[in-house]
Amino acid sequence: MADDEAIALYGMVKKMAQAMAAREAALDAKTAALAAAVAELRQLPGTLSQQTGQYIEAGIRASIRGDFKGPIEDALRVPIGELQYATTQARDAMREVRSQSKMQSWTAVAIMVLMGIILGVFSCYYFFVRDLNQVNDRLDIIQQQIALPAQAPDAKPATIPSTKAHHGSHAAAAPSAP
Repeated sequence: MADDEAIALYGMVKKMAQAMAAREAALDAKTAALAAAVAELRQLPGTLSQQTGQYIEAGIRASIRGDFKGPIEDALRVPIGELQYATTQARDAMREVRSQSKMQSWTAVAIMVLMGIILGVFSCYYFFVRDLNQVNDRLDIIQQQIALPAQAPDAKPATIPSTKAHHGSHAAAAPSAP
């Protein structure tokens, strides 16, 4: 073997060693990944057990809810319906009471206003007529005092001429028929 062949052989061995090192590194990486996968698989039964337990627990809860929910809903359906019906009736009654109370309050206000007007007119008329009658009585008294002058004690009353004599003078003056 010549040196060239030895150098070539050395180069090939070196390349093979490098390729083997790369394969070993890849094999080590694959071995580490496989070990991690095996570790995860070892934990898988515990995880599956825990998840299965949670699923079973959730299923049991749903089943219990279903078992109790139906009868409870059925038992409460009628009273809740009656309560809703009673609530609507109470609301309707309250609306009716509210409208009647509004009507009654407006009626009461109208009656009070009408009574106020009637009492005002009556009292004004009463006091006005009373004061008017007092003024009328005073005017009558003043008129009587003015109409009857005070008589002098020695004076004779004035004589009023008789209307008969006056009428008779017209008859005497008339010519007599032959």
